[in-house]
Amino acid sequence: MIDAAQAAISPFTLGAGGYARSWLSDGLAFLGYPYLAEMAQRAEFRKPCIVITREATREWIKFRYNTDSYSQDERLREEIDGTNAADERVTAIEKEFERLNIRRIVGEQIKQALLYGIGHVFIDVAAQHGDTDTSLPLRVTAQGVKQGSLRGFRTIEPLWATPSVYNAVDPLRDDFFKPQTWYIIGRQVHTDRLIDMVPYEVSDLLKPAFNFGGLSLTQQIRAYVHNFLRTRNSVSNITSNFSKLVLLTDMAGNMQSAVGSGDSYPGMPFSDVERDSVVGRANLMQAVSEGQDTIIADKNAEDVRVVSTPLGGLNDLQASAMEAMASIPGIPLVKLFGLQPSGLNASSEGEIRVFYDEISAFQEAHVRPVLEKMFRLVQLHLWGEIDKNLSFEFNPLWQLDEEKLTAVEKMRADIDLVNIQAGKISPEEAREREKHSDTSIYAKVDLNGEAPSQSYLDQNADGFRPQDFIGGSAQNGDPRAE
Repeated sequence: MIDAAQAAISPFTLGAGGYARSWLSDGLAFLGYPYLAEMAQRAEFRKPCIVITREATREWIKFRYNTDSYSQDERLREEIDGTNAADERVTAIEKEFERLNIRRIVGEQIKQALLYGIGHVFIDVAAQHGDTDTSLPLRVTAQGVKQGSLRGFRTIEPLWATPSVYNAVDPLRDDFFKPQTWYIIGRQVHTDRLIDMVPYEVSDLLKPAFNFGGLSLTQQIRAYVHNFLRTRNSVSNITSNFSKLVLLTDMAGNMQSAVGSGDSYPGMPFSDVERDSVVGRANLMQAVSEGQDTIIADKNAEDVRVVSTPLGGLNDLQASAMEAMASIPGIPLVKLFGLQPSGLNASSEGEIRVFYDEISAFQEAHVRPVLEKMFRLVQLHLWGEIDKNLSFEFNPLWQLDEEKLTAVEKMRADIDLVNIQAGKISPEEAREREKHSDTSIYAKVDLNGEAPSQSYLDQNADGFRPQDFIGGSAQNGDPRAE
């Protein structure tokens, strides 16, 4: 009976073991945080995560205040008081973001999410009396977060967080397969007090196995990195051994054993050739060849030749492995490895633009939800309310140089001039466009004053004339002459 049971179980066991090995080798199973942390120590795994993190936070964000919803009374009150609530609030929230170091914290969260599959940010809110009970929910409202109660944000490595309670029964509820609380080194923390980022989610079936995180970028590129490392090592071995010294000798005649012909030493597998003699002769030839000394060989019984391995195509093989490794995160080679494209008129501009589009989509999908919650919390901390007129947007990654910016501004100025002369817009509307343009050369100039008079524009329709300015004062009725 035992033999029969073993015979029946063995095929199943072998099949399951082979499937498990394939499952692990293909990177389908959760590798565990300790192994992912070890992988993060290797540059080939870490560099893609660093590049995406750096690009996603490089140009950062800018805050805007929508004054279009202002009532007439509010505008009149600001004019009388001489204040500008929009600029004051934008300045205040910019300073608070800098004080809380939110840019660095979000960058650290992105890096951990890419390395481990999930990134946690803890919301540190002070309680009114005593220590905060972190197991209680935190409502991002004026009642939940009191003014002046936000102490800051803190990133928590996924290794220290373990899900506690989650709904695995009712898929119609919003919290289905979403932990309600987490244990962080034994301390229970409600999910409302954590801001999570999961760039690459997995199926609900696998979420418990992945600690309710996602598939890390390092695990996704694992097979490609291993292929690249194997190719790199092979190319290195071929390069270091591309040239071989070959000794053609009469082994039977010159290196035979001391016994009679046809006999051999007991236990020698080389017939009548003495192994030590052959190895010694080879070592001698290798030593003198590496030292570039004179090689002496028997004229009649020996010959020396150098056999070289062709090295052509090795760089293509290594480049293909590098391209395959960079294809998963979608990072151009010039960004990941610093390799410029070769060839006539070769350029990485198109690839970089596509990469910036990918980063922009990543910002909107994964970074914006994190920042929106922080944005509301900071407003409640500063003013005890959420200002509906305040918003933020990501700065574009692709930036024009000064020469191109000037050309664009010149083109816009020509279009404004044509539209003003055609009566489509007024000079005040053109100035308003300049005022709100981030790329305008007058972005930091106060354009709230009175525009030049129409008579001045009519007299100078042909353009600016330096002779109209004498001693730094404008002529022909320019109101700025005063």
